[in-house]
Amino acid sequence: MSRFGYSEEHDQFRQTCRSFFDKELEPHYRSYVAKGGVDKEFWLKAGRAGLLGLCIPEELGGPGAEFTYNVILAEELGASIGSAYTGSSLMADLATYIIMGFGTPEQKRRYAPGILSGEVSQAMPLTEPDAGSDATAIKTTAVRDGGDWVINGEKYFISNGTSADVLYVVAKTDPTKRGAGMSLIIVDASTKGVTRAKIPLVGWSHGDTGALSFNNVRVPAANILGGEGQAMKVLMSTFMEDRLQIAARSIGAATLALRLTIDYVKQRKVFGQRVADFQNTQFVLAEIKTDIEVGRTFLDHSIVKAREHKLTFAEGAMLKLWTTEMEGRVMDKCLQLFGGAGLMQDTPIGPMYTAARIQRIYAGTSELQKVSIAKDLLA
Repeated sequence: MSRFGYSEEHDQFRQTCRSFFDKELEPHYRSYVAKGGVDKEFWLKAGRAGLLGLCIPEELGGPGAEFTYNVILAEELGASIGSAYTGSSLMADLATYIIMGFGTPEQKRRYAPGILSGEVSQAMPLTEPDAGSDATAIKTTAVRDGGDWVINGEKYFISNGTSADVLYVVAKTDPTKRGAGMSLIIVDASTKGVTRAKIPLVGWSHGDTGALSFNNVRVPAANILGGEGQAMKVLMSTFMEDRLQIAARSIGAATLALRLTIDYVKQRKVFGQRVADFQNTQFVLAEIKTDIEVGRTFLDHSIVKAREHKLTFAEGAMLKLWTTEMEGRVMDKCLQLFGGAGLMQDTPIGPMYTAARIQRIYAGTSELQKVSIAKDLLA
């Protein structure tokens, strides 16, 4: 039976996602770890499976799907053991919503085919060493020089940072206006002056998180995305979608952790009996299951409200806060039931535990979510 808010088509797409990850990620993630992350062939396979560019309209060759499909993709990725090792790669497809929503007809036609096929992967360099939660504090600049923009600056913690083919760089085009002076500029990653390096993280150590440097990077003025000074408007337009897919990934990962833990405690014996036979274990598993179901119900109702354009900014903040904090609780309890075995890198629950920690920081920390919620309460 379908979950609340999902159609038969949604269920079919979920099965497509599950089949893809079971075939292309689960059996191969250790080889991806050895290579330092997923490779180009993985993206091409995802393209052939129809998992990329979901919002690209039919007239440009895409399915023209609404965001529920991206949420399903995120949940099924989270429910894959391999994602704890290789990171959030496919979630960068959220950037497609930016170019499809704010790009010029020429920009859309240029990039849509490659995004759909997996030949063009995307990244959105926003965060900097001294500008994380406060996006308006960025120091990267883009100065107009004739028919070009000349970009200089540094970006850190960028998902798909070292492998992306196209970068949507957030830069100050008018440093005197803070947020109102920020613009998005399309930069092909091969452009002269762009250098990149991988940042290994505590979680997703084999995922693609990059540090990027822009040294007099020159791109055509036509590469502005959404209009000069419109970066904050463009970025704000995807905040809700980002929270939905992060919440879905948290639900998927917590669900997988519970399944792995149940399998383990059923076969692991202590003092002559299965760990599953101790009442403490049963109580912990009951708490985990309840937490997951509360989160899943919250997510499903939020999707319905978002589809109807009724999900508020504060509700989106509450969703991210609850689900990511819940994922952390679940991973901690599951690792405890694994005991020493859970601390081994070869035991999935260990990498899943560290990977979950990122969720409470990126795309808006838990503290920022609380600020949004409190602001709404006191308005």
